[in-house]
Amino acid sequence: MAKRQLILNDQDIAALRRAAGQTDDPAELKRLQAIRLFGTGHPVAEIAEVVDSSIPSIYRWSMEYQQEGLRALETKYEGNQNAAKMTRAQKADLREKLNQYRPDQVLSPQIRASRGEFWTISDLQIAVKQWYGVTYQSKTSYRNLFHESDFSVQRTTGQYRSRASQEEIADFEEQLEKK
Repeated sequence: MAKRQLILNDQDIAALRRAAGQTDDPAELKRLQAIRLFGTGHPVAEIAEVVDSSIPSIYRWSMEYQQEGLRALETKYEGNQNAAKMTRAQKADLREKLNQYRPDQVLSPQIRASRGEFWTISDLQIAVKQWYGVTYQSKTSYRNLFHESDFSVQRTTGQYRSRASQEEIADFEEQLEKK
C-alpha cells in the first residue's frame, strides 16, 4: 500500500476552508473538501463516498494540489460562450424592435447583409452588436433570439425566378411541334 503523500498543516486547512466558503461552484467545493479530508488522513474510500467522486479522481486532485496549490482545484470551465449575454430587458427590447422595424429601416445599406426587406441571421447579428454590444459565437444563438421574438424560419421555394411559367413552356413546346 502506498504511503499518503499529502499531509496538510493548520494553515493549509484554513486556506482550503476559506476557499470553500468563497466559491459558489459545487464541483470546486467538492474538490476542496476532498483535498481537506484527504490531507487530514481520512480513508480515501470514505472521502469518495462523502464527496460522491471516484478514488482515482481524489488521487489526481491530490497530485495537482501538491503541484499547483489551490489554483489546481479551481474550475477551469469558462462556461457557455453564448449563454446569458443579453438580459431579459434587452431581449424584450429586441423583440419590439424586430417586430416594429425592417432591417432597411434601422441598418444602413453599407453594413446590411441583405436587401433589408426581411430579417436574416446576418442582419440580426449586426443589429444585436450595434444595439447591445453583444456578439454570439454560434448562429444557433441568433436563431434562438428570433424564436424568442416570435419569428419563424422561412424557407425559400424550389422555384427559380428565371424559370418560365407553365404557359410559356406550353407555348414553347407548341412552337417546337409546328416546326
